[in-house]
Amino acid sequence: MCGSDQLVLLIRAAREDASVREPLLKLLALDDAARVRAIEKWVKEGVAAGQSIELLSAIAWLTDDDVAREAREVLAQS
Repeated sequence: MCGSDQLVLLIRAAREDASVREPLLKLLALDDAARVRAIEKWVKEGVAAGQSIELLSAIAWLTDDDVAREAREVLAQS
């Protein structure tokens, strides 16, 4: 499964589960520069901790401003 497919699964999970949605919305509420820094830190620490590469790849997609905006809009409709 490619990273964009994982992103779709992450957004679906966030729409269905508040424990996923709330942290994701907080991340997406950050201004663009702060969001990118937070994601880069999350991915770096996640790799070091052995977290799922699929999850980290999905989260990394959110460094793109347009992707983050679309994700925020989708989650706001949930």
